[in-house]
Amino acid sequence: MEIDYLSAFFFAFLATCGFGFILQVPLKSLQTSGIIGAVGWVVFIHIARTLGHSTAYANFTATIIIALMSEFAARVSKQPVNIYVIPGIIPLVPGLGMYQGMTQIISGHYEYGMNILMHAGSDAGAIAMGMMLVTSIFRMFKITNEQGKVLREKMKKRQ
Repeated sequence: MEIDYLSAFFFAFLATCGFGFILQVPLKSLQTSGIIGAVGWVVFIHIARTLGHSTAYANFTATIIIALMSEFAARVSKQPVNIYVIPGIIPLVPGLGMYQGMTQIISGHYEYGMNILMHAGSDAGAIAMGMMLVTSIFRMFKITNEQGKVLREKMKKRQ
């Protein structure tokens, strides 16, 4: 089955912008947020469906892309990173898997429902790990730069 990347990009863009609007992202940042979410979704479907990797791996990789783009967009626009990263991950959230897993458990298909929930949980964990990784790296560089400024100021005072 051929994947139409353009329509996937378009609908992920709309979903991201819609959630961004609900979450009250500033209108000037809404389009950038939508592009970030759409790029993340296209990366996810390419890795999961075209390359055949697991959805957890695809979610992890797509989340890293989303988080990196969000960090750079936040630096350029001088806005908080959350207005880009939170709407950007919305297309990746495994809500359907959680719903289907709970529906199967309620229907009495415990083993199948738990299997679906385990996959959804691993996808959610991969999203969290991707966000933590990128955020930690950027925070480490920020702390290092701030410490460098303090050290340079102390050295100037000594001279």
